[in-house]
Amino acid sequence: MSTSYTDSRTPSSDRLIFPFLRPVYAALTPLAETWLRVICGVALMVHGWPKIQNPLGASGMVEGLGFYPGWLWSPALSISEFVGGLLLVLGLMTRLAGAATTVILLVTVYFHWVVKAEGYRGAELSLIWSAATFYFALRGAGRLSLDALLRRTL
Repeated sequence: MSTSYTDSRTPSSDRLIFPFLRPVYAALTPLAETWLRVICGVALMVHGWPKIQNPLGASGMVEGLGFYPGWLWSPALSISEFVGGLLLVLGLMTRLAGAATTVILLVTVYFHWVVKAEGYRGAELSLIWSAATFYFALRGAGRLSLDALLRRTL
């Protein structure tokens, strides 16, 4: 039996236990996606702001992870984190921003889990945020975004 959907993100009424909730889900899904995208972007911007102010400051850390030369990768990290967050907030080039920030977050998972030997406890936030950014890398920004307004997406 296949699932039929009228909107790829809201199940049709015949699949819901409480079909009268379909309009509620349809109305709130764009708001929920926007809320997640904006909060995720703001978190990345806040975390990336100190790196933007000192783009070479993480050179030693990135080289310690095997990314040489540090003078190249540290600014790349700074820009990707802060600008990626800003693009997520705006919903602009969202798939690109989601993909770039997912890669960064997966590296931080490795850093905390393996390099710092903190395991899941140390990597937990990066895992959660990487799941959110991966969602936007695959699904795009949603209806309430500049991508939707411009009718362009990657």
